[in-house]
Amino acid sequence: MSKPPHLTMSEIRRAIDQIDESLIKTLAERQRWVEKAVAVKKRDGLPARDDARLRQVIDHVRVLARAHNVDPALVETMWTEMIEWFIAYEERSL
Repeated sequence: MSKPPHLTMSEIRRAIDQIDESLIKTLAERQRWVEKAVAVKKRDGLPARDDARLRQVIDHVRVLARAHNVDPALVETMWTEMIEWFIAYEERSL
């Protein structure tokens, strides 16, 4: 591994905090779309859980993870947890 540039831990932590904020904003945007999906599922009588779609999303994020040099197992774990949370949220809302 190459030696990092002359960064301080304070600078690194500040950058990580900015990334965390960006991730939270993106997660909030995703939640707004899930809320739209709840409205459509209510209207059309669709269930919250769609296992085929869940598998499709997980497969897709694993491909994206590899393309961006992120551990696919980490991404799958995170997305599975997030999706299961959103499914439970949808079930409570339907």
